[in-house]
Amino acid sequence: MNARLVTMVLGALISQSALAWDCQGHRAITLLAMDGFAQRSADMPEWLKSDSSRLMVASNACEPDRYRSVRAPVYLAHENNPDHYLDVDKLEQFGLTLETLPPLRYEYVRAMVVAKHEHPDDVEPYNPMMDPSRSSEFPGYAPHAIMEAHGKLTSAFKTARSLEKLNDPKRAPQLEAARAQAMFQMGVLSHFVGDVAQPLHTTKHHHGWIGDNPAGYTTDRKIHAFIDGEILIIHQLDYETLKVGFKAERTVDAGDAWKDVLTHVQRSHDHVRDVYSMFKSGELEGEPGKAMITERLRDGGSMLAAMYASAWAASTVNDKDVAEFVGYDRWEGIKDVKSRPEARPKP
Repeated sequence: MNARLVTMVLGALISQSALAWDCQGHRAITLLAMDGFAQRSADMPEWLKSDSSRLMVASNACEPDRYRSVRAPVYLAHENNPDHYLDVDKLEQFGLTLETLPPLRYEYVRAMVVAKHEHPDDVEPYNPMMDPSRSSEFPGYAPHAIMEAHGKLTSAFKTARSLEKLNDPKRAPQLEAARAQAMFQMGVLSHFVGDVAQPLHTTKHHHGWIGDNPAGYTTDRKIHAFIDGEILIIHQLDYETLKVGFKAERTVDAGDAWKDVLTHVQRSHDHVRDVYSMFKSGELEGEPGKAMITERLRDGGSMLAAMYASAWAASTVNDKDVAEFVGYDRWEGIKDVKSRPEARPKP
């Protein structure tokens, strides 16, 4: 039984959720990006350079997929699932293109709702009975998830740097928590940047070709799982093999990376037909397929390195920032409130 058939059989026994890359792929992208971050940012903090920190960030990169282990109730799936993809070829029915995609999540939702209300015949039918979590009505929010995660990472970096600037031994637990939070947010950002680097996360053909199919591409849903994991095993693609020749060449606008994120989506979307044609011909398991998947993983790492460097550059703090942090934080006030009876609420 060949590797493709094994994957198809296993795929029938497990969930059909649209993951992107197995954890092996997400870890590889993260570690490549950590290398690129170090190359691009001379002031990258020492606490991020240890093997332990690198592996913590890489492990955190798998967390948004772990959310899918919560089967019920559906609240988390409703919020989390659409963040993993953007079906670029579904935008047109809402009067949108990748270039005109509203950068703010809820303005994007509003635009789609209005389009669906005003031109219902132009929009594909949606059956909520087939979607218990009500998460697949629209084309997805991956670029928005990336930008929001980038903002949260910038904030986490800024908190850690404020505490480092204070250099107060009594705040050591705060500083440890702030650094842990930064490493968590690095992992979350990595996940969504990595998702978009997988071409099937940019198309309505994410689990087999749908609709007109003159080229005779596979309609089997298991192709998604095959790309996510088995192909990485076949070609032995992991951090150790990918780091050889890796270059962190991508750049993002220091002020607003939105357009660069959309370009990242487009680069991946350009490979959708390559995935299907190589799968059909068998080339996906040969050198052409290895080259394409390698390029996709390295591109994810390069883009992520640029996003890391951008968030770090935007997180510098001055004396005013630190004073505002202290004013809000009131760390010393914890002990004061406990010790002052007049500060306690009256029964």
